[in-house]
Amino acid sequence: MAGTSELIEFRRAFVWLLCGMLLPSVALVAFGVVAVANERAAVERRLAEEYDARLRALGLELLARLDKSAETIAATGRDPLVYSVRPLDSPPAELADAARRAATLPIGGHVFANTEIEGERRAVALVRAVQPKGERTLLAQFDIPALAEEVHRLAEARFPRERALFRLVPPREPVAALAALRRIVAEAGQTSTVVARTSLGPPLEGFVLAAELPGDPAAPLAFRNRTLYIALLVLLYVGIGVGFGLTIREMRRAYKLSRMKTDFVANISHELRTPLTSVRLFAETLREGRAEGPEEVRECVTMLSREADRLSRMVGKLLDWSRLESGGAALDLERTDVAALLDRIGQAYRAQQLPATYQTELDPQLPAVNVDRDAMAQVVLNLLHNAVKYTGDQKRIRVRARRAGRNVAIEVEDNGPGVRPHDRKRIFERFYRADDLLSRRTEGTGLGLAIAKKIVELHGGHIELDSRVGEGSTFRVVLPAA
Repeated sequence: MAGTSELIEFRRAFVWLLCGMLLPSVALVAFGVVAVANERAAVERRLAEEYDARLRALGLELLARLDKSAETIAATGRDPLVYSVRPLDSPPAELADAARRAATLPIGGHVFANTEIEGERRAVALVRAVQPKGERTLLAQFDIPALAEEVHRLAEARFPRERALFRLVPPREPVAALAALRRIVAEAGQTSTVVARTSLGPPLEGFVLAAELPGDPAAPLAFRNRTLYIALLVLLYVGIGVGFGLTIREMRRAYKLSRMKTDFVANISHELRTPLTSVRLFAETLREGRAEGPEEVRECVTMLSREADRLSRMVGKLLDWSRLESGGAALDLERTDVAALLDRIGQAYRAQQLPATYQTELDPQLPAVNVDRDAMAQVVLNLLHNAVKYTGDQKRIRVRARRAGRNVAIEVEDNGPGVRPHDRKRIFERFYRADDLLSRRTEGTGLGLAIAKKIVELHGGHIELDSRVGEGSTFRVVLPAA
């Protein structure tokens, strides 16, 4: 029940961690998308403000040039910007007001206006000049292509190193559907971008001065900012992912440690209760004098000694594991022949008088290994103890030493019930014992295999398990050859 509660708390903490990390990052992503989208508008607005001032200055120069053209017409009658000049004897209705104002001006004065000539808007100047027939008002029509060229010349003179193109854009006149389609296609295929526009006054009312930059001027900056943002975003998510992974690993480690502590308390309580109960029972028997005769007294003392040894072994395993975990276990590595190591293990096994024997198989010409003989003997003895405890009455146990590539493998094989698949991942964890009837009937602290694994790893090797349920298990200690 406690394990289930801890698992629920772990999942709850995981969900809170997920929300705490992902929600701010999603908000940051949304903010970044909006910022990148607004960046282009900000760049375009800044370019428009910069080039508006230049277009206004260029428009004033163009107007001054038109004034000079009108003065030239009044004096000599010729100017390259003027397309045609003719007397204005009967002004059209749209020029009537401009003609009345021009008639009041002195010689050389002029009035700018717009008019429709042959269905197109034209820029004109009404100039007061002296003709052979006396003072007259002349109608000077400006040459729009020449004005467009003049805009280029004025721009080059005023902004010599400017990469923008300044041009005169005529008013958009109503066109046929096919012509409109052609214009749209032409504009879609253009390779420049208009960054600023300014309207002109008479005589170019309806005309626009435009500043064009090649390509898309906002694209490089927007691309740079977008790339920088994406890179920072990737770094953010990498950092979040790494932190998330480390946090999950620590949470899993904390949960796993908590579960192992629970298993340890449950296992050690169970294992200590049995010998302590026996010790108390036999001690009370001796104290109360219920033992009849020397034989029963001797039996009680023998049982007390056996249970004391059992408690001593449990405490010894706990101390061994504590030394291994704290790094206080120093190995005395020696070049050792594998056959000599197996003989040493056999002697220690026989001294413990366990209720079973085992067969030894040794491949010829095995290389030597660098091991701490006592520590490695403890590893194999732990495996043999497990084989004895978890096999039935017909025990078939074998210890085999053989080559494993460049390594030496020492195998302990038994004919026990095997290890279930879901227990194989945790069987080498400290304090873990399989939850089955056989495990509950046998003594143990769940430290034997954990100690064996730790010692083997300190030797630079590893320990493996091959097992089939109902067919037995093979524990394999793989050590590097000397």
